[in-house]
Amino acid sequence: MSSIATMWQRLPLLVRAVLTGLVVLFFGAGVWSGLVFASLRLAGSIPWAGGPVLLLLGFSFLWGYWQYLGGRGWPRRTTESRRQLLRAHALPGVVWAWALSAGILASIGNVALAFVWGRLIHLQPFTLPDLSRYSLLTVFCLFLGVAVEAGVVEEAAYRGYMQVPLEKRYAPQVAIIIVSVVFGALHILNGYRELTWLLADAVFGAIFGTVAYLTNSILPGVVLHALVDAVRFLVVWTFGPNQPKTLIWESGPDASFWLSLAVTVGVGVMAIWCYRKLAVVARLDSRRQSETRQIA
Repeated sequence: MSSIATMWQRLPLLVRAVLTGLVVLFFGAGVWSGLVFASLRLAGSIPWAGGPVLLLLGFSFLWGYWQYLGGRGWPRRTTESRRQLLRAHALPGVVWAWALSAGILASIGNVALAFVWGRLIHLQPFTLPDLSRYSLLTVFCLFLGVAVEAGVVEEAAYRGYMQVPLEKRYAPQVAIIIVSVVFGALHILNGYRELTWLLADAVFGAIFGTVAYLTNSILPGVVLHALVDAVRFLVVWTFGPNQPKTLIWESGPDASFWLSLAVTVGVGVMAIWCYRKLAVVARLDSRRQSETRQIA
C-alpha cells in the first residue's frame, strides 16, 4: 500500500488532479446510469413508478455522494482534504445574485455563439433517446433527475476535485483552461456527434470554472449546470433536435448570422461586467470572513 501511495505522489500534480476528478466523475455517473436503467425497466411494467423511484433512489445516492465528497465518512484522515477539494462553501445572497447573473448571461452568450459556430461548420444534431413509450411523469422525472445529477456530479468532479489542486499549483486561468478542455473532450464519450460541440462544451466549462474560482464555491455552478441541462433537454424534447444550417461559406452571412454574432458580443460584454462585479463582492465577502475569524 505504501508503494502505491509513493508511486501516486510521484505522478505530476496535473495527472493526479485529472485522474482524481475522473474517478469522482465516473463513479457518480456510473451509479446514476445504473439507477436510470433500472427505473426505465420498472417504468416499462409499472408506468407510474419508474420516475418517482428514480428521483427517490437517485437523490438519496446524490446526498450520500455529496456528503462523502464533502468530508463525511471514512477515512477520517482525509476529511479535511475532501472538504477542501469539494469546496461547497455557503455564500451570501449578494454573491449568489452576481454569480447566477454572470453565469446565466454567459450561458446565453454561449448559446448565441453556438448559432454562429453552426454557420461556420455543420453542428451535428443534439438528440435525445426515444422516450415516446414512457409516461409524461417518467419523462419529467428523468429530465429533472439527469439535470440535477449533471450539476452535482460534474461540478464536484471538474470544478471541485480536479480544478482546486490545479488552482493552487498554477495560475487560476491555467487551471480553468485545463479543466474546461478536459470537460469538453470527455463529452465525446456521448458519441462522435459531440466533436462538433467541443467548443461550446469547453466554453460552458470555462463559465462554470470561472464562477467557482471567483466565489471559491461550486454551489452556484451546480445550480447553473443543472439549469442549463434542464433547459436544453426541454427545448430538444419540445421542438426536436437542431437542424444543420447553411454555412456562410456557401450562401454568405445573412441577417440571422449577424444577429447571432451581435447577441454573442452584446450579452458577452454584459456577462464580463457581471463577472467583474462578482469578483468584487466575493473578495469583500472573503475579507469579511477573514476578519471575523481573526476576531473570534
